Amino acid sequence: MRFIPVDEKKKAETLAFLAKHERFCVSLVEHIRLGGSESFTVESDARETLGIISVKSRMLLCIPNARSLQNDGDFYTSLKAFLSDKKISCVNGEADASHLIMNILAEIGRMPLHVNEYALMTFSEAALKKIQAKDKRHAAVPEEPQMCGMRTECAAADPISENTAATDEKACCEKFKIVRCGIRDADALMPLQLAYEAEEVLPPCRTQNPAVTRKNLERILKTEYVVALQNSRGEPAAKANTNAVGIRWAQIGGVYTAPDFRRKGCASLLVETLAEKIVASKRLPVLYARNGNEGAQKAYAALGFRKTGGFTIAYY
Repeated sequence: MRFIPVDEKKKAETLAFLAKHERFCVSLVEHIRLGGSESFTVESDARETLGIISVKSRMLLCIPNARSLQNDGDFYTSLKAFLSDKKISCVNGEADASHLIMNILAEIGRMPLHVNEYALMTFSEAALKKIQAKDKRHAAVPEEPQMCGMRTECAAADPISENTAATDEKACCEKFKIVRCGIRDADALMPLQLAYEAEEVLPPCRTQNPAVTRKNLERILKTEYVVALQNSRGEPAAKANTNAVGIRWAQIGGVYTAPDFRRKGCASLLVETLAEKIVASKRLPVLYARNGNEGAQKAYAALGFRKTGGFTIAYY
């Protein structure tokens, strides 16, 4: 068993392997495309690629046959030895592969402080065809979107009225529009980002650091595709963004609606908008919904997303 660093010579071969399993590892694909430091190809003695792992503090992984490989003594022992001196704060990957790593770390004496389980959801064929056949809703966007590293001005869409059944009179009268956000919107989005991380991201074993949240938000605004639902005063009621952009897939995340505007379809509208942009970029959308969050899973299912696997994040 060999662990071969992914360098420029190995990059194309590594991405070709990942492309076959990309919906489970879009973040890893993006990491490799952008340089892939601390990334390794796991290769058998027969020179067969068994997986790709990145062992920075956040461990990203793609081990397609994890369930069968956990019974392979040579693979298991070699991976255990390789991970023994790695400082890993988080394991992030397809459920079977993540649990394989968790079992190995447990044998080393490292137990997770918290584990989140997610449904991996991808577009149904019918939903994809519907979007492909649909006229572009956002005529104000002048060019085809480039889903990675693009920094542009916010692009307004057709105004969307709030649900008139709302009990809050002010909310009833609000007019909203979908905007593409950039770095200049960091201040406006910061309250939503803080709330999103506190409610949806940070496990009980972590304490929120606003400076880290701000840094993360600015990175997202500079490198990802971010949309928000904004009122006439420029105040965002909801947000969503790509978390990672791969070769043929793009991962949607960061979906959050302020409490006063929930159950009005705000998040669904933004996810649908991102899905349309992703499909227009010749990619497919994928997202993760936490197990137990039936509301989110139902909302995504109504847009055409179907559960096609599991995803696990373990914090150490």
